Amino acid sequence: MRIHSYSLLKILTIFLLLVFSNSMSGQEKENDTIVSPFRKGKWLTGLSGTINSSTIELRSTNGTTTTNEYGINLTTGKFIKNRFLLGVTIAANRSNNSGIVERTTENLFIGPLVSYYLSKVERGSLFFQVSPGYVRYRDNTRIEQTNGFVEELGEGGGFGTLLGVGYSYAFFDLVTFDIGLKTNLLWINIDQESIPINITTSEDIFVNSISFSFGFNILVDQF
Repeated sequence: MRIHSYSLLKILTIFLLLVFSNSMSGQEKENDTIVSPFRKGKWLTGLSGTINSSTIELRSTNGTTTTNEYGINLTTGKFIKNRFLLGVTIAANRSNNSGIVERTTENLFIGPLVSYYLSKVERGSLFFQVSPGYVRYRDNTRIEQTNGFVEELGEGGGFGTLLGVGYSYAFFDLVTFDIGLKTNLLWINIDQESIPINITTSEDIFVNSISFSFGFNILVDQF
């Protein structure tokens, strides 16, 4: 009887040790596993857009000026660490002004992208991103006058930096919806031609714009 009780105690002890060992191993794996969808090794590819419209009315002259701005951003990259994305972004922006002064500006930006997601939770995270790179810029301004018109054409390139902050919400660990604010800082040298006097000058300009952005991203394990 004693031998039987000792055998049961031995089996129970071994069983408890195995359960405790598995529990500790599971806790270690849980601590090492991040539940965030922005995990190391995942690829992110997304498309986002910006849009803005405003109207200014001059009561003294009954004149109005309307401004429409919109842009498209394409991003792709890989999480080289948990919540740390390294990739490339391409951004195209256009602005139209109509009224006494008609003006159209366009710029195309391309450069590397670094994004950092703050939270480890599975539903989403606040994020910050920065992208320095090359920008190509074009400007067309036309002013109507009583004796005709004056038109100025400017084109050139330079350096730009895109800064962004926002929130990314994840659906089923596959798709995210982003919403946030973006700032474009552009330092550009342009050659500006005046018509009809046909004079060309060189100008250094600085462009600073802030826009509301929204878009979707796809998360995959392999690109």
